[in-house]
Order: sequence, then structure tokens, then C-alpha cells
Amino acid sequence: MPTGADQEVRVFTAVFKPGDRTVFHTHRAPVTVYVIEGEFTLEMADRPPVVVHAGSAFVEPPQVRMTGFNRSPSSSTRVVIFYVSMPGEPFLDPVAP
Repeated sequence: MPTGADQEVRVFTAVFKPGDRTVFHTHRAPVTVYVIEGEFTLEMADRPPVVVHAGSAFVEPPQVRMTGFNRSPSSSTRVVIFYVSMPGEPFLDPVAP
């Protein structure tokens, strides 16, 4: 978690259509993903894939190369993302696949 005197809390919602995928990226601080609908799959470097089901949450570790996606061929996935960071810090840093 950030340790500065000033911190910023960001809350996002996202919808992933069937087959949608994030860019390969890292985060500078932990990110909590809560799945509202569907399933969200996270592939992280040097770790087994994690499937997060509706009603569950997962904390993405900082500084780990990852991508997330909706594996369903027919249903959308809806998530809420919580991120605490230093003010103005980017949400993610794109990295090569």
C-alpha cells in the first residue's frame, strides 16, 4: 500500500464482453477486483491462473506482470475495481506480452 501522507482512492467499474482482455500490465500498488457478474480470469507471471467468480474478490499484487480477461464465449463479465495510490499515479503500467 502507498505510504505517503496523501493517498487517492479510485473505484472503477468495467464490463468485459465475451473474449475481452486487458493489456499486459503491472500495478504500482495492490488492486482489488470484485466480480459482480460472470467470471474474470487473471494470468500473472510465474503464478497459476486465477478465476474469480461472481460474488468473489481477488487482490492483484503490485509489480507482477499480468493480463485479465473474460473467457466466456457468450456472457459478459462486470467488475468493480478498487485502487489506493499516490495522487496522480497511473492505474497501470503497460508491459510487453
